Amino acid sequence: MEKRKLLKQELRFHLGLHVLIAIFITIASYVHFPFQSFKGNLVYLAHFLLLHFSLFGFIYLFSLVGKVFKILFPILFIIVASFSFWVYTQDLTIGVGMIQAILETNIDIAVDVFSFQFVFFLLLSLVCILLFFKFHKNSKKSSIKSPLFFVAILGVLCFFIVENYKYDAFKNRLPYSVYFGGLKYFKKSKIKLKKIEEDVFTKENNVHIVLVLGESVRADHISLNGYHRNTNPLLSQQENLVSFKKVFTPFTFTAKSIPQILTDKSIYQKEAFLESTSLFSVLNKASFITEWIGNQSLEKSYKDIIYSNTTVKLIDKFHSFLSFKKEKDLKLLEYFSADGSLNHNKISTLHMIGSHWYYNDRVSEEFEVFKPVTSSKHLGSSSHKAIINSYDNTILYLDNFLNKLIEKLKKSPQKTILIYISDHGETLGEDGKWLHAQEHVASKNPAMLVWYSHKFKESYPLKINQLKTKKYDSISTDFLFHSILDLSKIENYQYKKELSIFN
Repeated sequence: MEKRKLLKQELRFHLGLHVLIAIFITIASYVHFPFQSFKGNLVYLAHFLLLHFSLFGFIYLFSLVGKVFKILFPILFIIVASFSFWVYTQDLTIGVGMIQAILETNIDIAVDVFSFQFVFFLLLSLVCILLFFKFHKNSKKSSIKSPLFFVAILGVLCFFIVENYKYDAFKNRLPYSVYFGGLKYFKKSKIKLKKIEEDVFTKENNVHIVLVLGESVRADHISLNGYHRNTNPLLSQQENLVSFKKVFTPFTFTAKSIPQILTDKSIYQKEAFLESTSLFSVLNKASFITEWIGNQSLEKSYKDIIYSNTTVKLIDKFHSFLSFKKEKDLKLLEYFSADGSLNHNKISTLHMIGSHWYYNDRVSEEFEVFKPVTSSKHLGSSSHKAIINSYDNTILYLDNFLNKLIEKLKKSPQKTILIYISDHGETLGEDGKWLHAQEHVASKNPAMLVWYSHKFKESYPLKINQLKTKKYDSISTDFLFHSILDLSKIENYQYKKELSIFN
């Protein structure tokens, strides 16, 4: 009888604690989901319950240390609740970018985020958690002899089983995202960049190279490449445009593909810690202006490469692809200039959020041309047709984005050239696989195209002819580093001209 009474006390304590955690923390990770599908709602509910089951495991084990738990848990609760407020109200992404901003922002700037609502939310959460612990101060919390101890072990195992089945299934949700975002922030980058010792120079002048890095766009959904839908109604009307069908990369997610594309590292080099050379470091040495304008949060694997640019502008850096309020890519163009007033060599890199899932969130309503579209973030809630429609709508948006960019470049007095390449492709149901980070040929064939101005064509007719002859060649993403250096006429630095699409 006594054991049953103690078990009930344990259950009441942990159930009440998890109700508070749900209200002030975890529900924030779910409120912005599109609740339009019964099946999708069931999946979200299952995910929420599994997340709390895993949390129960860790919290129960933590509560075994008695007094330490009573002191530390309320503090941790308030810290994580302060993050959840912004997820609730702004759908911000709690990750390495947010952690960096908090740890590196000046105090006077940080004070600006304190609003009445924020302070009220924190005070309310503080009062609730303190009253809860006061009310349960004499309750039996946990014991290794309790049946709940073995349930807690299962909860901890649940975390690792789910994460093994679907990477970041829990790690991107509160409260786990705070912990793992902090780990990523303090984790040392694996990439080691070489310092350029050579006296690099160029005899080129007044060239503006625009590099657009796409996201999750596969070559066979580009109508310029023969796709049955007209996903490129605007680009198909542009002159001086060459699209490549057969680009290959073995890297099917951004953290791997971007470091390879933007350095001299070959897809055939397996050494993880091999020294690499940043494309931008070489161009800086040759007195190019290098600028980065990005709509994606920077990952540790390529952050150092990006900051080798002379200027870096990240728009909407606190909303990642997980957010439903993520800024659309057209916002990038507001920070891009092609006036050529500097009369200087320049490379501008625009990094898009592109066709990253959730597809509907990447486009504005006028681009929902192919219908029906998906109504839930849960893939299983939508038909194959709806998913393809939503994906193809992102290609229409890309078409509009690149067309607007080209129209801007046409007005420039410089010799301008645009190179668009997606970091990888996307699987769309082939062999039962979806999205990217999948070992499938569809993920390894990214879209790529090149546009050049009339002035550029007049200045480099041989390069343009060579470019056109390689349109149908099979090439790897190794081409980019060497092609841009060849295009820039870089001297006194060794690179592989044979890999250039202009040579």
